[in-house]
Amino acid sequence: MNKRKIALGPGAASLILIVVMLSLCMLAMLAQIGSRNDLSLASRSAMMISRVYHLSANSERKLAELDTLLAKCQQETQDQAAYLELVAQNLPEGMEIEDKLISWTEPLDNRTMNCVVELADPGEMPRAKWVNYKLKVDEPEEEWE
Repeated sequence: MNKRKIALGPGAASLILIVVMLSLCMLAMLAQIGSRNDLSLASRSAMMISRVYHLSANSERKLAELDTLLAKCQQETQDQAAYLELVAQNLPEGMEIEDKLISWTEPLDNRTMNCVVELADPGEMPRAKWVNYKLKVDEPEEEWE
């Protein structure tokens, strides 16, 4: 029996080299596309987090403004009913009071922070505590892709 030897000529080696180079180019292109998509996702995520922090900071500023008002009202009266009436009269614009709950919203683009605090009795500390502090995102259904 004859054993045949398979001989690879210079053409076969060149063909293998071309296939390897094309495979490496495809892998490099896929890596670049993946990296670009990761950068885009990270940029959008950073922008969203920045907006949420902005809303949170605005909510905390409003709470500090409300706390100053509550301290002023506590100094003027110690009666619970008179205290709530005085607070209701002097609430900053955009805030609403119902019983002992004060609520307001912080809008920014398509995000809204809904804030609700509960008032403590006069003389108690803290004067108000968070009850509800929720972020709502309004996105049209066309952008859900």
